Amino acid sequence: MIEEYEQIGISLVNIGTIAIFITFIKAKRYRNGPVKDERTIKIGAYGLSYSWLITFILISLLFWVDNFEIVMLTVKEVLAILMVTMIVTAKGIQWYLFRKGDIE
Repeated sequence: MIEEYEQIGISLVNIGTIAIFITFIKAKRYRNGPVKDERTIKIGAYGLSYSWLITFILISLLFWVDNFEIVMLTVKEVLAILMVTMIVTAKGIQWYLFRKGDIE
């Protein structure tokens, strides 16, 4: 039992060290802040809006899956599905829109 806590502690320290290192590198690279223009802000807003819509549809779908007892999901599983969906769709849609160009 104690060994498990030690492993968790070591993992959290490693994750924290990596996060601090990445933050330091990004801060050094963008001393004046990242470049933001109207296009970048607009694409970011559209990406997050589409991500929110997809997440809302997923919540509705999960409601019906639970209502019809198709799959029994725990709260942890539902939260994990929603968090991963939100992150992946937000970044994925923003990446797609940046490659596509301007938004109409």
